[in-house]
Amino acid sequence: MTTEVKKLDTPVVDDTLIAQYLEENTDFFERHPQLLQQLSLRHQERGAVSLVERQQQVLRQRIMQLEEEITDLMVTARRNEELFQTYSELYVTLLECDDLPSIMDALQQTFSERLNMPALRLKFFDSPIELDEQFTFAADTHKMLLSKRFQNSQVYLGRLTADEKKLLFPDEPIASVALLLLGNKGELGMLAIGNHDAGHFEPAMDTLLVRQLQALLSKLLPPLLQHQANHHDAV
Repeated sequence: MTTEVKKLDTPVVDDTLIAQYLEENTDFFERHPQLLQQLSLRHQERGAVSLVERQQQVLRQRIMQLEEEITDLMVTARRNEELFQTYSELYVTLLECDDLPSIMDALQQTFSERLNMPALRLKFFDSPIELDEQFTFAADTHKMLLSKRFQNSQVYLGRLTADEKKLLFPDEPIASVALLLLGNKGELGMLAIGNHDAGHFEPAMDTLLVRQLQALLSKLLPPLLQHQANHHDAV
């Protein structure tokens, strides 16, 4: 009976308790340095290795991982810097434009030639002048697109249905888009940018640069169109 009581009182030492003890006593191996040479770990390629060797290997692997992460961050930073420079140059060019064709040329040069975007459309919902077919929607075909894609924001990033793609990019196999409503309340029109890669434009992407472009076009286009209308009336 006494033996059974003693057995019950004896704590069971398992891996969890040992791990917890070592976590709470990080200087354990400093107080018992001889154990470092006695302990060995199985290595897939080298067989048994000492704990010190294993620690060194883990540290080397962690350093290599950190170096790869730093390299990825540097690549991303360079890419962001290039994007910022490209957009900045576009803003300056747009400010120098005095008609709609020059606006389109500047946009096409930036997105098609520098950013490798295969498709770009500028569409107006309303205009004081008669515009070419490329700048307008047929009747009210765009209204369903507006109600579906712009419920909470004037910027949409992501994919479109087959009918929506046909409406905006009938001749291009576009897989993802950036759609920007233009005007104070999105009443002026839309800039649509398309890419063949389904993952290029995604809802979680940062929208700072495209929103800056959206704001600039919303300020530039109304007076430019009005100026062209006044010029047309004068002639």
